[in-house]
Amino acid sequence: MKLPAFQTTNMLVPTPGERLTAHPAVVFVLFIPVLLTTQLGRSAVYGLLSPLLPRGTPTAVYLLIQLFATAVTIAAVLLYCLLAERRRPVTLGFTWRGAFSEYGIGLGLGFIMFGGAVLLCWTAGVLTVCVADATPSLGLLLLFFLGFLIQGMSEEMLCRSYLMVSLSRSLPLWACAMLNALLFSVLHMGNPGVTVIALVNIFLFGVFASVLTLRRGSIWMVGALHSMWNFAQGNFFGIPVSGITGSPSPLVSIPETGTWKELINGGAFGLEAGLGATAILVLSCVIVLLLPTKKSEISKEYVA
Repeated sequence: MKLPAFQTTNMLVPTPGERLTAHPAVVFVLFIPVLLTTQLGRSAVYGLLSPLLPRGTPTAVYLLIQLFATAVTIAAVLLYCLLAERRRPVTLGFTWRGAFSEYGIGLGLGFIMFGGAVLLCWTAGVLTVCVADATPSLGLLLLFFLGFLIQGMSEEMLCRSYLMVSLSRSLPLWACAMLNALLFSVLHMGNPGVTVIALVNIFLFGVFASVLTLRRGSIWMVGALHSMWNFAQGNFFGIPVSGITGSPSPLVSIPETGTWKELINGGAFGLEAGLGATAILVLSCVIVLLLPTKKSEISKEYVA
């Protein structure tokens, strides 16, 4: 079966007067200070706000600060790409035709995908899902939802809107997808309890997210999907988010212990480190590769 060809969307058309994207090595060299700026900015926000909290403040509040602090990443990417690289907003994936429907579909797909991984593990008998003893308030869950909307979009803008599109100026699209997915995985190497399978799964998610972005020609669907994937696992199913625990949730998911069981459910890191998630991500990659490029976003200037 022949895969539908990748076609150049409006997101990939260079802006007249664009600069600093002539060579992939230049892209990666310039990516480093942008990444450091985002990390330092987020740390500064957390460092300023966390000492103001009284003793005994719940862990959830500290997690919320970290989530909302990722807005620094969004600001840094916007400023760099629009001012330094002189790119148009559309090259960051901010296409306005159908934006609300794209975002809504992305939220639904994110829940379905992660819910599928939970279902696989539950069916295999390696995960127990039950109601939590203390149900978090709706207001607290809403704050986490908003925080994850920012956090998910910030990572997609950094790796897909910025890095992948900048690389596309000098590399084939398949190489851009693979390289930014690899970097996306590397950025998670410092997470608590990370494993080889976790890094492989995060790489697969990066490939899926990259291809979905290229197929849709915008950042809306993948940004929403990423946000809901994280919110569903942390604040619905009660599972660690890439190894990070402490999110309030109406459900609690307890992974069964044992070597082969933890290979499937991911153990302490969460489902992202398990083969159950691997199966869902591989299937998702296959499906998105079979999708055609969204016709309304295909550039009229040229076709790759």
